[in-house]
Amino acid sequence: MTASSQSLSRRPGASHYDWGLITVVTALLLFGGVMVFSASYPWAMTYQSTPFFYILRHLQWTAVGLAALFVTASIPYTFWERWSVPMLAVGLLALMAVIFVGDDRFGAKRTLFGGSVQPSEPFKIVVLIYISTWLASKGARIRDMNYGLIPFGILMGIVAGLIVAQPNISTTILIITTATIVFFLAGAEIKQILFGGIIGIATFWLIITRSSYAQERVDALMQGIQNPLISTEHQIAQASEALVTGGPVGTGLGNSLEKFPGNLPLSWSDNIFAIVGEELGLIGTLLVILLFALFTYRGLRIASRTPDMFGSLLAVGLTCLITLQALLHIAVVVAVAPPTGITLPFVSFGGSSMITVLGGTGILLSISRFQGWQTSTGPSRKITNNATFDLRWGNRRTRLPGAGGSAPSRKGTATKSKQPVRAKSGARTATRK
Repeated sequence: MTASSQSLSRRPGASHYDWGLITVVTALLLFGGVMVFSASYPWAMTYQSTPFFYILRHLQWTAVGLAALFVTASIPYTFWERWSVPMLAVGLLALMAVIFVGDDRFGAKRTLFGGSVQPSEPFKIVVLIYISTWLASKGARIRDMNYGLIPFGILMGIVAGLIVAQPNISTTILIITTATIVFFLAGAEIKQILFGGIIGIATFWLIITRSSYAQERVDALMQGIQNPLISTEHQIAQASEALVTGGPVGTGLGNSLEKFPGNLPLSWSDNIFAIVGEELGLIGTLLVILLFALFTYRGLRIASRTPDMFGSLLAVGLTCLITLQALLHIAVVVAVAPPTGITLPFVSFGGSSMITVLGGTGILLSISRFQGWQTSTGPSRKITNNATFDLRWGNRRTRLPGAGGSAPSRKGTATKSKQPVRAKSGARTATRK
């Protein structure tokens, strides 16, 4: 092994991916494949030509998602920072296109090209990349209302307006909540979060009271909270029935009754957690929750070990986005959130959703592999970010423990530069004497 290759292999994060994260995601994908087939074959036998119709399509989308994971994992994550603005512009145009020329399905316009593409799904990743880039460029200035909360609020208002117009309230909540968490961890003050939260809550209250679609979902939630088993909302009642039937150990894999046509709708997608509870019982549901808890731990661990602010914020954002989506899916099934049509990441049948979460996971793996390359010397300097943002964060006081840890201290540099001067001064004094 040459000296240069030894130097490269010793750089932090330059040689391996986070295998703990890979293991967790692999377990979720395998588990999801089994459950999608179990939950979908009765519908496929009834309405399609083969009982394998849905599972084959699920495997196809999973293969595309894995390809996206491999691509994003192999690209240094600083690449996305350089292209954050054009990506945001394309994403906003796609959301506007959905409003005007989107496909009308189940009372909502969320997709393009015959229902095969849902732009709001990849846009969740795009907006996180832009927010992380923007916050990393501001430093301590985000505590100033003119540089921090006001621009952040305007951007979130535009994003929320375009997605609520579809309507897709669940995705809006995911994006706003995740972006707010990233904003807080970047160093925003508590009073900014509280002020923005009050405005956000008031805005959503107006949306709910003015939108019949949102009002129906909230009414269904209130009925479900009182007694989900007798709720007039068919989905809530059937999902609750599935969980009650499963009990502690479940009815056995493949023995669900709620997955048959006429019972729980979209059991292989929007309500797959209910089928897990019915067939595998409380043990199966706790296993799923444990896997997502491990995913959260690995993602936050990557964020805490990343020395640059952009990578840390993006890792936190991706981890929170996927975890919150899983929690929202579970909350809908257990009747503590209104029906939203949101999938369980890595487990549910899905096209755009599966590609998005696997692509986001690939970026997380890229951060785990390439973290620290920005501050290293030698050939790896070629991938250093060349954006014009101000990335100096000496007084940032970030809430991320690992971010900025490897940045050189200005005070220490100044001290070193003065030492030779004092030595020369002493030498000159000795010579004069």
